[in-house]
Amino acid sequence: MFGLKKGSILILVGLYILTIPFFNALNVTSYDTSQILGHFGESTTVFAYATYIPVFVMIAFIPLALKVAKQIPVRTLILSASFLAITFNTASLYTTNIMWFTFWRSLLAIISILGIFASLLPILIKYNPKFNMPIMYGIIQFIMQGSQHIYKYLGAQFTSIYDWTFSVYFLNINFFVCIMLAWLFYRKDVAPMKVKFKFDWRGWLILVLFFTIILFLCAEGQTRNWFSDSKISLAVALLIVIVGVYLVHVRYTKEPLINTDVFKYKNVVIGTFLFFLTGLINGTGSVVTGFMSNILGFDSIYQAKTHLAILIGLIIAVPLSTYLLYKRIHLATIWIVGFACFGLYHITIYFRLYPGIAPMDFLLPLIFKGLGIGFLYTIASLYISEGVPKDLGDSRMMSGIIARVIIATLLCGAILGTTISNTKTQHKTGLSQQLTQGNTLAVSQLKKYKMLFLQMGASQTEAQKMAERQLSSQTTQASILLAYKDIYLVMAAICFFPIIVLLLFKLGRRPIGKVETEPIPL
Repeated sequence: MFGLKKGSILILVGLYILTIPFFNALNVTSYDTSQILGHFGESTTVFAYATYIPVFVMIAFIPLALKVAKQIPVRTLILSASFLAITFNTASLYTTNIMWFTFWRSLLAIISILGIFASLLPILIKYNPKFNMPIMYGIIQFIMQGSQHIYKYLGAQFTSIYDWTFSVYFLNINFFVCIMLAWLFYRKDVAPMKVKFKFDWRGWLILVLFFTIILFLCAEGQTRNWFSDSKISLAVALLIVIVGVYLVHVRYTKEPLINTDVFKYKNVVIGTFLFFLTGLINGTGSVVTGFMSNILGFDSIYQAKTHLAILIGLIIAVPLSTYLLYKRIHLATIWIVGFACFGLYHITIYFRLYPGIAPMDFLLPLIFKGLGIGFLYTIASLYISEGVPKDLGDSRMMSGIIARVIIATLLCGAILGTTISNTKTQHKTGLSQQLTQGNTLAVSQLKKYKMLFLQMGASQTEAQKMAERQLSSQTTQASILLAYKDIYLVMAAICFFPIIVLLLFKLGRRPIGKVETEPIPL
């Protein structure tokens, strides 16, 4: 296999396994949010901050972590990261305040990024010369995208045994395994790529300020109803100012954190947009999760188990797309198949958004989603890296991550929540206007409910009010379903639009070009 000996393959597999817990430090409690919210008893806005902050901290720390990981001996770093991860993870269990809980979770997020880089750098250095880059990127994407669903499911299972703390203890066991693997596979304690430490601290502080404002928009945009609030308008204006300040900073800095010269490469510009698009079309998964919990009443285990269907698509798509890229297939072919799979996912969910849907009915659409992720994510990471020199690698990586995670997934996800809420209100208003004496079906339903409550011992007045509330509740549920359908129909159109562009303008009719090995292909 690629000229590797059996012992080297074993070490390589062990090194990849070591990365998995660090990739999933925040995923294992994904389905425990209601329990954690109840445990601390905070408002939903405060809890939104507690959920968002560790993610923003993780993304903000990526540039610094990549520099630090190259300076410290690998064995020392991976062992330190594992011990600190256990410490911070355990500390989050014994806090009685949401602020301290968020603090420890943020430190865990920072350490997880260090752990990822520390474990991946030796793979890149030792084994990359024998690997074709599509294979390297395919393996990383398979681990990242596949393991998160397994960890979310296992976290939900451990939570069901007692409470949310069990999923945290489960993660600690994983970090103990990391310690054992580090002792086993890291024979030499040397810094992998030690060079003179240089870091754009001023640019990093500007980036942190940029993220802080987006964090505010994500956490409070919906509750403040966006531009109807003066603070939201001020935050958006500040974002524009910060971008301008950073552009000035880049002009007078020799090695900026994100060098705008990277956008002179056409594939970086297009690739950043494609990163945004893939994050956007993948972000509607929150709608399905909301549908499962709010309409269908699925518990966390049911939801996590249903989403394991995504793994089936990933198991098919990632190896297949990797093989096709390795065999120099045209880029357009992978893009078209990937967007088509996401389009089919959205259109099949659109037709299955109705009360009473069974878990098995989600199987096919979620397999389509897994196929879409598998085909699009690997090629997106490769395409944006194509032909970019190593000195601009960090800039390319950060532009893609900001586009996909910060802008598309987090900020647009918050906007999506507002859009659903507004669309639901419009549909509810329209449906409520139909609840008149002329609507024989509504009158019949109202009488049926009234008779039911009368038989239960309610008075005439009470039965009338209870029947009206029941009918209003049904109207609310119907309006939510219609709002969900609207979103999925629009997203299906967005998925199929790039296919039309690729075919009409005959774009991407070539194989992938040269891709450098640095930075880590995230």
